[in-house]
Amino acid sequence: LTDANAGSLSLNSSPTFVSATTSSTSSTLVVGGRTTFTASYTISQLAANTGSIVNTVSGTASSPGNTNDVTDVSDDGDDADGNTTDDPTVVITISDASIEVSKTATVTQNDGNTTNDTGDVIVYTIVVTNPGNVTLSNLNLVDTLTNGNGGSLTLSSGPTFVSATAGSTSSTLVASGVASFTAQYTISQAAANTGSVNNTVTITGSSPGQSNDVTDVSDDGIDNDGNTTNDPTVILTTTDISVELTKSSSVVDSNSNGKIDQGDVINYVIRAENTGNAVLTDIVITDVITDGNSGTLSLDSGGLISFVSNSSGSPNGQLQPSETGTFSATYTISQAAANTGRIINRATVTASSPGQTNDVTDQSDDPNTAAANDATIVNITPIPNIEVTKRASILENGDGSLGVGDTVNYTITIENKGNVDLTSLVISDTFVDMASSTLALTTTPTFDFANLGSSQGTIAPGETAYYVATYLIDQSAVDIGGVINSVTVTASSTGGVVS
Repeated sequence: LTDANAGSLSLNSSPTFVSATTSSTSSTLVVGGRTTFTASYTISQLAANTGSIVNTVSGTASSPGNTNDVTDVSDDGDDADGNTTDDPTVVITISDASIEVSKTATVTQNDGNTTNDTGDVIVYTIVVTNPGNVTLSNLNLVDTLTNGNGGSLTLSSGPTFVSATAGSTSSTLVASGVASFTAQYTISQAAANTGSVNNTVTITGSSPGQSNDVTDVSDDGIDNDGNTTNDPTVILTTTDISVELTKSSSVVDSNSNGKIDQGDVINYVIRAENTGNAVLTDIVITDVITDGNSGTLSLDSGGLISFVSNSSGSPNGQLQPSETGTFSATYTISQAAANTGRIINRATVTASSPGQTNDVTDQSDDPNTAAANDATIVNITPIPNIEVTKRASILENGDGSLGVGDTVNYTITIENKGNVDLTSLVISDTFVDMASSTLALTTTPTFDFANLGSSQGTIAPGETAYYVATYLIDQSAVDIGGVINSVTVTASSTGGVVS
C-alpha cells in the first residue's frame, strides 16, 4: 500500500478471511475454488495530498509436491482501463487546495481627537485560513498600501507573525488551520490629505507537489458593504482645513507728546496660524485700513504687508499644520485720519488646501479684545480745540453817516481745530453799550452753514461753522457812544467740554 508518491502506507486492518467456495478454506484452494479476504485503510491527510492510494496484493501458494511455486499479483478488475492484468487498485483522492485571507483594521488615536488624521496608528490584523484538505507550505504575504490618490505608502511595521492553530506555523498551514499576523501604519500628513488609507494583502502558498499554486487577495471582513470578497481594507481620514488670523497693533509716539495723533506710527503684527491638519499653500493676506469716518487709507510702503517668518521654517506662502506665519505692516497717522478719531484695520487671509484653490479663509481678530473677528482699532487721543471769531460790518441806511437806522451785521466763525467731533454747540452772546448796559440784538446768532456739511450744533474736526446776528442801531446807542459785542462758544466732545 503506497500513496501516489510511492510512500509506504499501512493498512488499518490486515487482509482478513471472509469466505470460500465449496471445500476451500482461508489457506487451501481446491480446483475451481474461490477465497475472499478483506482489508481497510483510512485515508490520511498526507496520503490524500498525494492524489491517490495505490494498492496491490500478491498471492502465493504451493501445488502438490512443491513449495510456493504458484503466485500472482492482483488486478483491479477493471479491464476497460486498458490494463487487463496485474494492474494496481488505485483510489483517486481529491486535493482541495485553497486559502483565504482577511484583513481588518482599528485606529489608535494619538492626538486626543476622534478623527483619523496625522499621527494616528492603523493596526491591521491579518488572518490566513486553510479551508481545503491539504497542507499548504511556503506561505508568503505581499502587502500593498496606498493613499486615497493611489500613491504608494509603506507600512510602519509588519506583517509580523502572531500565532497559529495546532500544527500550523508562520509558513505552513495544515487543513483547517489558521495563522494570524499583524502590521501597523502611522498616518502621515500627506496620506491624511488624500482622504483614505487603503490596504490589501496577497497570500501565496504551495500545495503538495506544487509551487505557489494557491493564492488569495484579502477581504476587509465587512460583508454588509456590498462587497464580500477581495475588497481592500479602507480607513477614511479626516482633513481639517482651517486657518486663524490675528492682527495686533502698537503705536510709536513719534512726536513724543504722550498722545496718539498725527505723525505717530502704528506697527501692525499679523499672525496666520494653520489650525487644521493639512498643509496650506498660496497664502495671501489682504488689508483694509480706514479712518473713523470709513474713509479709505493706505498702509505705508505702498500698502505692502511684509513677510517676517514661519515658525516651522516653511517658505513664505506655505504653512504646515500648527505652524504660524508672522507678517508686519505700518501706518503713519495723517492729520486727516487723526481728525476722525480712530484708525480701523482688518486683514483677510486666503489659502489653498491640497487639491483645492483659495478654499480656506479667515478675517483677522484683535487678540487683545474679547470679541471674535473684530477689527484692530487704534483710538486717536482726543484733542478738543475750538476757536471763535466775530466780525462786524455796517449796512448803512443811506443817510451817509453811521448812526440811527444803520444795521450792524455780525458774522460768528467757529472753527474745530481739534481731532474730535464737537457736539451740543452753545453760543452765548454778550451785547452791551459803552456804559456796560445790556442791550438786545435785533436777531440773535443764527446758524448759516458749515463748510463740511455738518448740521447745526455739530462741527467735525477741521470744519468751520458760520452763524450770523444783527443789531439795528437806535438813538440810545448813539447817545452813549457805541456798542460792544462778544460771544462765548461751548461744545461737548469725547475729550470733554471745550470753549
